[in-house]
Amino acid sequence: GSKAAYQGERQRMKQVTVTVETPAPQDDALLLFPRPFEHWDQRFVGIETGGGTIPFELAARNADQRAFAMRAASPGPLTIRYDIAERDGPAPPSVWQVQDNRLTRADDGLVALAQEIAGAAKSEQAALHALMAYAGDLFGYDHPDERFYDGLDSVPAVCGTTRGNCVDINTFLLAAARSLGMRGQYIAGYWFHPDKTETLDMHCWLAFEADGELLFWDLAHHLKWGVTPLAPGLNPAGGRRVAMSHGRGLIFENGPVEISHFSEPVWVLPGGRTVEPKIRAAIAENIGVPSALVE
Repeated sequence: GSKAAYQGERQRMKQVTVTVETPAPQDDALLLFPRPFEHWDQRFVGIETGGGTIPFELAARNADQRAFAMRAASPGPLTIRYDIAERDGPAPPSVWQVQDNRLTRADDGLVALAQEIAGAAKSEQAALHALMAYAGDLFGYDHPDERFYDGLDSVPAVCGTTRGNCVDINTFLLAAARSLGMRGQYIAGYWFHPDKTETLDMHCWLAFEADGELLFWDLAHHLKWGVTPLAPGLNPAGGRRVAMSHGRGLIFENGPVEISHFSEPVWVLPGGRTVEPKIRAAIAENIGVPSALVE
């Protein structure tokens, strides 16, 4: 295993351990995994890995988002333990950096629809709430095999009803909000049910700066868990979450490779082809460990 070292004092924090259960598809495959960014309520302290080579750090081409990469050192599962400290403060301005791509760009139909939905709103927050209400009626929470924007160069308007998960719902909302000139960002990470300490999947949510105020929205959890009324805030259904990355369609070297939403580790093959492994994430809280993980 290996450790990344960062200076700091001893404190209480949480640890998220991600186990990669799918072995490397070939010997020269790299495991790419996010370096958690400085979210408004958390600070990345360091990592400790098991089963792999010493990880190296690299930056995205199109965002102030960083990642680690390593190769498998044995055929068994690889582990990544993140140490995360709590914080309360603004995130770096670069968090709001927009990636202009097919995952964030509204097509002409969605631009017109967003303007129609928000037409009577007297403020940015009211416009956001109108978008949330529209999307709440539009989407039924599900995990469809095909996404409504697959194969398109931009995010389309959706009328009637459709099925979608957190990725689909937030793709629609963020593209619509950005088309109205709002400052917003897509955040990917993990969410842990109030009664559980493990999850097998990623989660995503949205951050906005509206009328000078920071707002988080997780409409997908309102829909999945039947939480009413619709309102901004983290964890509308309870539980705990850990942010891993911000932005959509992040591009890294070693290919290059584009990652649509970056929370889970991914195997990267030469040429940029990716293989999504089976993973398991576990959280432990109130851990008394040094925030300097000194080798």
